[in-house]
Amino acid sequence: MSETRVGIAKTYKLYIGGAFPRSESGRSYQVNDPKGKFLANVAQASRKDARDAVSAARKAFGGWS
Repeated sequence: MSETRVGIAKTYKLYIGGAFPRSESGRSYQVNDPKGKFLANVAQASRKDARDAVSAARKAFGGWS
């Protein structure tokens, strides 16, 4: 009996307000250095994700400024 493994796509997350939420788009992309060497996979944020990040930063600003 032969076992076949099913590939599962890795879910990359954002860091917003001290938490790691999934991006709304669910998409990610690869980042390479100028020579083309792989550096990382990162989540692609949507406009809503960006608004959430700005909102979280504004909330935290008073505590660390």
